[in-house]
Amino acid sequence: MLYNQERLLALMDKFDLSGVVAATPENIYYLSGHSSWSQNGYRYGGSQVYVVYPRDPKQSPALLIPGGDVGYASMDQVWLQEKYIYGRPRHAQIADPSKLPPVEQRTVKLAGSESKGPTAEKALAQLIRDKGMDKGRIGMDHFAIPITIWERIKAGLPQADLLPGSMFFRYVRMIKTPDEIQRLRESAEINERAINTMLRACRPRVIESELASIYKGEIAKAGGQVYWMHMAVSRGGNFPAIKDNVLQKGDVFRVDMGCSINGYHADVCKSGCVGAEPTAEHRKRYDAIQAGVLKSVEALKPGVCPQELYETMIAGVRANGLPNYANFFLGHTIGLEAREFPFLLGPAEEVDDPFLPNTTNIPMEPGMTVNLEASNHEAGWGTVQVEYTCAVTGTGYEHLMTPDQRLLTLPLQ
Repeated sequence: MLYNQERLLALMDKFDLSGVVAATPENIYYLSGHSSWSQNGYRYGGSQVYVVYPRDPKQSPALLIPGGDVGYASMDQVWLQEKYIYGRPRHAQIADPSKLPPVEQRTVKLAGSESKGPTAEKALAQLIRDKGMDKGRIGMDHFAIPITIWERIKAGLPQADLLPGSMFFRYVRMIKTPDEIQRLRESAEINERAINTMLRACRPRVIESELASIYKGEIAKAGGQVYWMHMAVSRGGNFPAIKDNVLQKGDVFRVDMGCSINGYHADVCKSGCVGAEPTAEHRKRYDAIQAGVLKSVEALKPGVCPQELYETMIAGVRANGLPNYANFFLGHTIGLEAREFPFLLGPAEEVDDPFLPNTTNIPMEPGMTVNLEASNHEAGWGTVQVEYTCAVTGTGYEHLMTPDQRLLTLPLQ
């Protein structure tokens, strides 16, 4: 079980919710361990999946899926035991049930169970009534519920108060459990290894798209999914790998790669020079950025606010060789999403949501996970970047992987 049950129930009490309904892939996975192929395949509401989680301790949470998801929902890693289907009945062909392995036995049983309703919205309304939530305030994961389906759910629950609640889930997930932090650690380590494998092939006359293919292949081997690949080769800013661009000796090289493995995101960057030692200017910029980011890492602890960490980084960069340095942020939180509340770490911003604090400038707490980063871009010259993935502990911080941020001479040896 990944989710922070104590925090979830405490926040339901705080906001007087009779329960919540998860609907986005991230929150379905968070509360149940289920990864829906149909929800990912049929986007924008084409397939609805829900977890209904009552506040009443006498009622258990339940997973509601379309019939096509039964095999995925029967896997060992799905810890939520109460499961229902909706839609058309499906009848499995079975030669000899006694010879089925456990996962297929569970699949056949779930596929043959009684449908909660002919459509997702009717089934959800019925399950909410079954759980005794139909006369209370319900936090709905509205990011994944199209307005037409929302209105039909609302019509089926005339006495319920349905509240847009996707930010409620993000607020719950702000504090990670030890199991979540371990997954983030593993994702970061795998991402770093994949990037390093790519960097061993990073030399003059190699094409950018070849490097990108190496990285994507390594992430695929680990069962992960790539979300972005910034590859700035003597370019200032964020760019994809340019298909036919050939690396040249002396290119200022920087990559920033994001992926998700076992549901949890990783974000790792590397900077270096292709086929030659970095120039004095290259090293000056990198060293200044690293000095500033390390100052903010050293300041990371419970109680410190994002704006203070950001200002620490800016002052550190300016004091170490780039006196006119400016940047809009110092990185971000990370978890099931690449950025989670309070999202960007930087100057305070107002927040307008009934389930969130009124500012992004909230004190760090143990269990929060962050990527502290900064970069220096110049069009026509290139980019340098430094980034550390950390978890806030009771007394300070811990790195989620062994720090290896240095200016590289490529290819990596």
